[in-house]
Amino acid sequence: MDKLQPQDIIWRLLEHYSLQLQLLDESMGELDPKKQVDLLNALRECEQLTRTQVNILRRMQRRYDQVE
Repeated sequence: MDKLQPQDIIWRLLEHYSLQLQLLDESMGELDPKKQVDLLNALRECEQLTRTQVNILRRMQRRYDQVE
């Protein structure tokens, strides 16, 4: 089996984070904003962290795209 290339790893991680963002969005939509404000805030923080990870990977993706 061939080793994965950096672009392949980045793509896999971006796919994973995309699914995670979707799950977070769906989960936040099911919460009662008045009764579960603490959980909603925690999920928003997780969403922000996930978006930061996506941005980091996209920067790396652009860097590897320029190398080729």
